[in-house]
Amino acid sequence: MSSWAAERREFIRICRRALSMGMQGSSGGNLSMRLQESLFLAKPSGIALYDLEDRDLLVIDDSGTSEHSERRPTKEIHSHLAIYRVREDLGGVVHYHPPFSTTYAVCRVEIPLKTVHARRILGKIPVVPPHAEGSEALAASIEKVFSDKSVQAVLLFDHGVIAAGPALSDAQNAAELAEESARIAYLSSLLRS
Repeated sequence: MSSWAAERREFIRICRRALSMGMQGSSGGNLSMRLQESLFLAKPSGIALYDLEDRDLLVIDDSGTSEHSERRPTKEIHSHLAIYRVREDLGGVVHYHPPFSTTYAVCRVEIPLKTVHARRILGKIPVVPPHAEGSEALAASIEKVFSDKSVQAVLLFDHGVIAAGPALSDAQNAAELAEESARIAYLSSLLRS
């Protein structure tokens, strides 16, 4: 096995968890993990989380370049790198299109944090303004929002959720809590109508 074996195993474990939690289907979604100051592990483009193997993962530098693969990193890699650039405290980033969070994203409103633990842990989930997928403009908007050190998760306008944490597992937990919060907010709105 190539270098960073333990990190690759953890990356694949988080991918499997995302699938089991219904966070992503098809070949969408993307993840990254900080390995060193300017070195990252990233999901390649076009491979579903279900099919991803540790040998598929890309080691990239802080410009998004991978020297030893014919595969391209996810088109959202510049958004991931923008987060790492402004947040040295973060070691993992995940981006998914889970149904309830994405519903709020396409409605262009923040997820109401109805539970005590969501308010305590997440605090808020800002909505990032609209920009083309994978664009530098999107990366710049995400960087601006994540420059607030209290932000752990954001909604991407018409798109999905992106979450970050000190480790990849923390990023996954933040994304799951955002999705749980969106589901609770939606279901509680039905009871009041």
